[in-house]
Amino acid sequence: MARVELIDPDKAEGRTKEVFERVKAYYQMVPGLQKALCYLPETTDALWSLSLATAREGSIREELKRVFFAVTAHEVECEYCTAAHMIALFLKQWSQQECIDVILGKPSPRLSDKENVAVDFARAVAKRPAGITDEQTDSLRSAGWSDAEIVEIVAAVALMRYTTTVASALDVPLEKAME
Repeated sequence: MARVELIDPDKAEGRTKEVFERVKAYYQMVPGLQKALCYLPETTDALWSLSLATAREGSIREELKRVFFAVTAHEVECEYCTAAHMIALFLKQWSQQECIDVILGKPSPRLSDKENVAVDFARAVAKRPAGITDEQTDSLRSAGWSDAEIVEIVAAVALMRYTTTVASALDVPLEKAME
């Protein structure tokens, strides 16, 4: 059970209702994360905008970013976010076993060698951002990643670390589809 009351979208008013409608237009429902965070509707709206921009902006394909999100969520032990991003990968035709394997650190045959290097880097950033070394970023460059793409990887992990903090600290319950 969540540590705060989740705001019911059907009872929301004003700015909160507007934010819920925006989220609902995308998901066809309002996830528990937004219901918990929407005590701060401007923050919820900004996070929603940042989430959409992070998933779409740059040169890294969205599917790979979803892998970064799932790996990060797993590394920081957020069951809610791990499940949410596994579902996103299921929608990209990933099997449950493929998701589990990549989350646990196995290279994915669905990804190129270059992409698997980026997943390993994302995992390292998720575990300990301050522990990243010049050698790790040099390794990314050697695999073909540009500085702009390195920033894009770090931004994806940073977004997920923020989201997982909210979901975990507030103990947002899994959606029925995640169970």
